[in-house]
Amino acid sequence: MFQKMFLSAVLLSCVLAHAKTVRSLDQVSGEIHSNEIAAEYDYQMNGTAKPDGFGSVARSDGETVSALVKLLAPQTKTANIGLIGLRKWQGNQYIASFCAYHEPMKWEYADDKSRYADCSNNIQTFQQITFAVVEQKDGAWQLAAEPYTVRFKTQEEQTEQDIQRSAFSLKNHRGNTVIGTPDRLDLAPYQLNENTRAFGVRYTAHVGYAGGGAMNQAMTLFAVLNGQLKPVLTVNTYQFADLAGDWNPDGTRQHHVESAEYILKMSPKQTHGFYDIVWRETRSRRPEQKTFTWQPAQQRRIEIPMMRCLRV
Repeated sequence: MFQKMFLSAVLLSCVLAHAKTVRSLDQVSGEIHSNEIAAEYDYQMNGTAKPDGFGSVARSDGETVSALVKLLAPQTKTANIGLIGLRKWQGNQYIASFCAYHEPMKWEYADDKSRYADCSNNIQTFQQITFAVVEQKDGAWQLAAEPYTVRFKTQEEQTEQDIQRSAFSLKNHRGNTVIGTPDRLDLAPYQLNENTRAFGVRYTAHVGYAGGGAMNQAMTLFAVLNGQLKPVLTVNTYQFADLAGDWNPDGTRQHHVESAEYILKMSPKQTHGFYDIVWRETRSRRPEQKTFTWQPAQQRRIEIPMMRCLRV
């Protein structure tokens, strides 16, 4: 359970920022006006490599691999590890990322076989995801706070309640609650107050349709509170759908493209000693918006419900 939480206050109307029908598939990318969505779309459609979102560690770097596994998952079999990441954060602190599966890692499907850079549940089932704040002291990696770890059952044993308890759950385009694929760290300066800074983990869910598909992304903010790394807020960051439509006489097919993107902005106003956070839709004449305020007594994480504006 989580000791402190941002709680939503205001919800405005749900209006998509962008929706358009284009004549053919090759025109879809021209209707994507978000760098975040464009990078994921290009990766899904063309296999274009995305930037390393977690600072993945080389498999040949045995010393770093051994040290981080010992800190984050000492009982995990090395063969099952997909992701070990290390990104500089603030001061002498780094964010360590870790992902392991129930079965040995299938390296034949990895985009980069030379690094521990894989954390996807599309082919294999997660066993553990861990994020931690670490630092080097006297040449050795040490924990700066108790890590955040979520362990998963096998697909046969996992229940919807198990999925919803994770800090990486979100609704996909069909409205099903799923565990998202961690996509990247978001190291924007999410300053919760003068002494507490948060970082984000963005994660995505995909749905395939005949002739098209859909992608949703969410982000969870993590902060160190009372010596523990904890999730403090989960929000949606984008929705995208490319839905195939009618066939044209020349053999091409129309595509209906819908998208919406959201940002977080730190408010100068404080509640209970923490800055309010404004979640807002971009590129919309009537943007959806929520304000989150700090609730010291709240014992659970409040999520923004996924908007159901996109057509299925």
